[in-house]
Amino acid sequence: MLRPVVASLEKNRPLRWNSVTQLPAFVYFDHSIHVAKGVGCTTCHGNVGGMALAAKAESLDMRWCLDCHRDPSRALRPKDQVFAAEWTPPADQTARGHALLAANGIDAEPLTNCSTCHR
Repeated sequence: MLRPVVASLEKNRPLRWNSVTQLPAFVYFDHSIHVAKGVGCTTCHGNVGGMALAAKAESLDMRWCLDCHRDPSRALRPKDQVFAAEWTPPADQTARGHALLAANGIDAEPLTNCSTCHR
């Protein structure tokens, strides 16, 4: 599995990146707003560090995204935990998520407007 990494180093050529997730060109997505509002990496990508081979953890189709945009409280975590791969939602995630909605200035209403993701 590491052969391509060794070959890259020996030949001084970058690794060829095989993207696991590809969104259609008509979809606008910005990681920074999700991270800034408290959506952790593993929410969408799974625990990539724990995968022997990177794989798509979620469908990332429109329905999946809309479900989250309708109720983002389920996906929110404290900002100091956004990059924590082993973070799991606590038993009281509903209450904590709703508190984080307010604390992070998230208004879910406009999140389901078509122009939020389609520009």
